[in-house]
Amino acid sequence: MGMISKLKQNFFHRSINDIEQYYCSLENDYVYRELAIEMCIDIIANAMLKVDFRTYEKNKRVKNEMYYRLNVSPNGKQNSSEFYKELIRKLFYDNEVLIVSPSAANSELYIADDFSCDDRALKPSKFSGVQIDGYLLNRTFDEDEVIYLKLSDAKTIGLINSYYASYGKLLSAAINNYKRTNARRYVLKGDLFSPQDRSGQSKVNKMMTDQFKAFMEADNAGAAYLLQDSFELQDFSDKAKADSRDIKNLFDDVLDTTAAAMHVPKGILKGDIAGLSDQIDSFLMFCIHPIVALISDEFNLKLFEMDEYLAGNFVKADTTSIKETDITAMATALDKLFAIGAVSVNDVSEKVGTDPIDEDWANKRYVTKNYQEAKLMIENQDSKGGDKDDEKEQPKQIRI
Repeated sequence: MGMISKLKQNFFHRSINDIEQYYCSLENDYVYRELAIEMCIDIIANAMLKVDFRTYEKNKRVKNEMYYRLNVSPNGKQNSSEFYKELIRKLFYDNEVLIVSPSAANSELYIADDFSCDDRALKPSKFSGVQIDGYLLNRTFDEDEVIYLKLSDAKTIGLINSYYASYGKLLSAAINNYKRTNARRYVLKGDLFSPQDRSGQSKVNKMMTDQFKAFMEADNAGAAYLLQDSFELQDFSDKAKADSRDIKNLFDDVLDTTAAAMHVPKGILKGDIAGLSDQIDSFLMFCIHPIVALISDEFNLKLFEMDEYLAGNFVKADTTSIKETDITAMATALDKLFAIGAVSVNDVSEKVGTDPIDEDWANKRYVTKNYQEAKLMIENQDSKGGDKDDEKEQPKQIRI
């Protein structure tokens, strides 16, 4: 028997109720896996929205057209939030993302829905069959004309699906066990004469079910059932009720495994605020920073030649805005950084979220008079003189 014949026999000959139950069971098994994956992707995508891609020319920060494309509007149909959410979702589901500019006349960036890659070992790859929003581009792209991102050698989502293929059966079994254990079961005894065939029994069962329906439904505030003298109703329901904690624990296992595979701390995924600062640091180190480095490195590779990059033309990603910090908690650290000339006034303004000052002095860096070269300090102490015998007995102490 061919595959089509089996499908017709096993599927199309079922009743409407059987088909609905079949799809419902598939949806229940699928939704838990998708929920865990989508929760992780949403957290990663939201963090990526806080990344500031900065553009530099001759080691000086500038805001040019590429800055606008990377941070405001990659193309005429998407803003940066929509763009990066689509990028992260495709990067994890497909393990690769192709970004192209359909026309050489502008620098708009579009994420390809589908494409074919002619990967060559020692020659540049070719990309053809590129589709954007269902529109097929009638051209082939060389490797240096596209931004091609590949997450890893192994497809993370595919591995999660393989894991869930076996573990999901335990979750489905726990759900079914919960339903069976908490179901109400009754036996009605009495002189009920009916034909002893399948059709007759089916009609009797349907009649009794319709009569008991209002009595059994939990949504009803109250219900009554008329039980005749010749009938006896016995409750065969399980006395020990199942706890939904078993289902919750199994789903937690799915969340933990998915979070570990996608490098999202499980505390962040579940909304646990205990040790939140350490969790965010781990999230940035093992999840966000590698993705940001993947994006910025690819843009630097494709946009700049080696001589241009070494001359100070590059794209740099700033991830410091991802972690929210109280301005009062940063005051001491910013004051120290400003005192040693590490940041300017406008740099401090940017860190705390205020507008920069349009003055030259606000972009300069200052150092307090408390700091000078250690060599000068030693020379100043030597010029003052001292007891040479004391100097031999103990080393010089330099006060900084």
